[in-house]
Amino acid sequence: MLIMSSSSPLYDAELQSMLEANPDIERKSLLPEGLQKLREDFVSAGLQALCEGREIAASEWTAPARDGHSLEISSIKRGDSAAPRALLFHIHSGGMIAGDRLIGMDLMADFVEEFNLECASVEYRLAPENPDPIPVHDCFDGLVAASKKWKSEGNTGPVIIAGMSAGGGLAAGVSLLSRDLDGPKVSGQLLMCPMLDESNATPSSNQFSNIGLWDRESNDTGWNALLGDQRHSEQVTPYASPSAAQDLGGLPPTFLDVGTLEVFRSEIVGFAERLALVDVPVELHMWSGAFHGFDLTFPEAQVSQLAINARKNWLERLLKGTIR
Repeated sequence: MLIMSSSSPLYDAELQSMLEANPDIERKSLLPEGLQKLREDFVSAGLQALCEGREIAASEWTAPARDGHSLEISSIKRGDSAAPRALLFHIHSGGMIAGDRLIGMDLMADFVEEFNLECASVEYRLAPENPDPIPVHDCFDGLVAASKKWKSEGNTGPVIIAGMSAGGGLAAGVSLLSRDLDGPKVSGQLLMCPMLDESNATPSSNQFSNIGLWDRESNDTGWNALLGDQRHSEQVTPYASPSAAQDLGGLPPTFLDVGTLEVFRSEIVGFAERLALVDVPVELHMWSGAFHGFDLTFPEAQVSQLAINARKNWLERLLKGTIR
């Protein structure tokens, strides 16, 4: 079947107007030579800025990776004395090649305040300097350490994993690792527009080419950095590319969302279908007219608010035990 490339996607009108009002937002494909600029631009405002105006307490600590590297972890929880209901383990976005552990934590902080959670976010090492399996192993080792710390402090609530884009793909890989290695019990996975399939050969991968906003070419840049010469080979594990997993049974309740006008649409829809086929409780949302990372870029847009509220509603139901 021939898939025509969409050179001018018909974005949600509000998102389109916001893009036009922000010409500094990159509309070109990310190629390897653009990595340094991406890393300079895609950074968080820091822990102090995250906490400003919020009733949350923050701490920073380290945990050992399996190769002796010291993993930096930031934790936040409500400032009151109430014991947190659950541990939310967060993995940041950035295409496997950029970002830091506080990227995306504004939304996690909202969850912390609204639902009385503790959230831990890990600084995993980035490709290409640290290729697969280092990033997913760092995230798994961080989960093990955070879960152990959580329990040592007398907490008994569930552990939920969350991630956006590359962080969502890594979160899915960590859930598979935890299942297969008898690691910490993950009670839910919140996967926001996750990066799941290294093949980059799905209908939506072919549809969105040379338009920027993390298109097919940008996706190749990220996957090539992570996998190098192993890409498109049998050496690629499902922990790196979760869509390659033969068995998705036994995974925890899963939330998935995606924009209709983004490169990851087909792989996310396919992943949701495969989860449902093996009786994993799965919730899928496709947001009309939305591009990749729309809610991180423009959280005030109406469609972004709808997406954010859908995640909150799923999380509330999970915490109440109605999703099981």
